[in-house]
Amino acid sequence: MLACGRTAQPAVAPVPRPQTSFADYVPDNPMVHQEGMALVGPDGDRLTLRGVNLGGWLLWEGWEYGKGSTVSETEMLRRLTDLVGAEATLEFQRGMQANFITEADIQAIARLGFNSVRLPFNAKLLEDGEAPFVYRPEGWAVLDQALAWCERNGVYVILDLHAVPGGQSRLTPSDPGPREQMIWSSAEARRRTVALWRAIAERYRERTIVAAYDLINEPLPPRGKESMLYELTTQIVAAIREVDPYHLIVVEGGRFSSDFSMFPGPVSGNQMYGFHMYTWFGDNRAEAFANLRSVTQSHGVLLWAGEFGENDYETIASTVRMYADPANEITGGWSFWPWKKVPVRNPALVEIHPPDNWTAVINWIGNPKRNPRPTPVQAQAGMQAFLEAVRFENTTIDARMLGALTGHAAPSVEP
Repeated sequence: MLACGRTAQPAVAPVPRPQTSFADYVPDNPMVHQEGMALVGPDGDRLTLRGVNLGGWLLWEGWEYGKGSTVSETEMLRRLTDLVGAEATLEFQRGMQANFITEADIQAIARLGFNSVRLPFNAKLLEDGEAPFVYRPEGWAVLDQALAWCERNGVYVILDLHAVPGGQSRLTPSDPGPREQMIWSSAEARRRTVALWRAIAERYRERTIVAAYDLINEPLPPRGKESMLYELTTQIVAAIREVDPYHLIVVEGGRFSSDFSMFPGPVSGNQMYGFHMYTWFGDNRAEAFANLRSVTQSHGVLLWAGEFGENDYETIASTVRMYADPANEITGGWSFWPWKKVPVRNPALVEIHPPDNWTAVINWIGNPKRNPRPTPVQAQAGMQAFLEAVRFENTTIDARMLGALTGHAAPSVEP
């Protein structure tokens, strides 16, 4: 279905230029960008992004590490510190950054036929809450290295701010702080988010491997105040456009990136709506596609499935087929969630095999009242074993899941 590395797009007639009144439209844009109702690469050819999410790397979601944990990254770190102390916890955090995703993962992503990754990260990677508006060099270094890997392997990157300062919901993927510090309650949190995106755009404005900026993952403004999301999005876009007129903007809607009613129209002349599609509470995919098609037709923006997954093989395969149906107008493409995890309820694309001593740690983290507390020695042994288990060469690729996503299994699927 896909060639290795960056997908070669078929030769097509030039795509008509969009008719737009936005001042930020840039002719001959050198980046991945919108032209009319098509996505176009830097070479001017049509492009469809088909990729995977690097979830669990730069923002922790404990359920991807084993069945025991549904707590936030901050709470996981707090409980690990309670188990083994601050120094050992910091070493584990650094080890996860170094091991969970390496260039071997990016090489495999390209080899298996995907042409993009969505890179979720926590604002805390770049900004310590104790020093707002001051950005951490070691955080930039992690993102810089990831972009370099992707450049060498021809894999586009969508930078995804998965947890904003203070958090954008009470759910664990947002790594929320106290309610009064959340982005919908705190003017400072909103200013920090705007400033952070300006800094990101200023740093990466010339990087063609960056396909898009995904502004806020699954924002959940308070009921009756959904307009706050529109207002904040326009502020972020204005800050980005001060330093970067080129890169594609991904805007996510409310209600877990499914509701775009708070947007009267596009906020940028070069934009996709990023939606997420899961069927945990019932299969409403047909209705969702109809609603999304109505939005894209009326607003003249592209659609991109920033997340889908966490399901059985046939549901994944049928969702990919739906994305390929021209009637659904998912012209931007899709990104499967996640690339790598410990399989619990559903199969993984890349399966992490958790050591028993790590399972004891993650179970205690998830529910200290119902699981025995490991000793510090046991916990550190489990943490070290998990750091080895997450490395790509120690994982297994599920050929059946790969087939569900690509329509066929690659000739070689072993790490």
